[in-house]
Amino acid sequence: MNTTGTTTTNPIDDLNSPSQAVVSAADAQAATSVSTLGLIQQARLTNRNRAVTLAEAQFGKDSKQATAARQALTATTAASARINVLSQQVSTAQPAVAATGWVLQGRIYSSELAPLAGYAVFLVDAQKNYQSDYGFSYTDDTGYFLISYDGGAATGQQPAGGDTQTGATEAEATAQPTPAATASAATASAATQLFLQVTDANANPVLLSEKAFVPVVGQATYQAVTLPAGGKKIGDPPAEVRSVALPRIATKASGPSTPKSGK
Repeated sequence: MNTTGTTTTNPIDDLNSPSQAVVSAADAQAATSVSTLGLIQQARLTNRNRAVTLAEAQFGKDSKQATAARQALTATTAASARINVLSQQVSTAQPAVAATGWVLQGRIYSSELAPLAGYAVFLVDAQKNYQSDYGFSYTDDTGYFLISYDGGAATGQQPAGGDTQTGATEAEATAQPTPAATASAATASAATQLFLQVTDANANPVLLSEKAFVPVVGQATYQAVTLPAGGKKIGDPPAEVRSVALPRIATKASGPSTPKSGK
């Protein structure tokens, strides 16, 4: 099982509360800072490309100068990709979360940090059994996926253009859960260890996380997942997943497909 990436947990508070206003302001400032850093990195990338062209023209493609310039370009390109991953995370809208449920969202990237579209994301237990109660999600063009659980029914989503979709209503998102409801949802989530599994656009499993996903009631978790280099198939998808969600068939003519509930 292989997975890499970061997980950030974002609490859902009353949108009108002072604490949420402070968090929102901080998030906006962070997004601005990352955006600025991205622009700086793009300028560096442009300069690195120019340096390679000049070095090859002046000293030859096999020269030490040209080799050094290409190495610097490779390093700057990798840094730009990492900044882009961070930028996408901080600019992702906070989804609504049911008071007794939770949300798992994030993005799937290739080993070169390119976003992967049309991949299916779902949860399995330690024996690799598909957990249909939580549904599944397809990644969009930015690699984004969202699985929303309201505490009783799964609402796995297909995002559209990176926009957040969720089955929770605004009232559900801002309502405070009762102690009994929270305890019930927490117990249900903890009863079975959950692991993230990803299949490619051809229904081939390409990742099964080693670390269990632990949902937090009333909160959203963000995971940026980088697939191992090579994209090798790691087995067969659960039969239940194949029957309801895989492979995804979508064309520009027919428009995006919306998955059924994973039940």
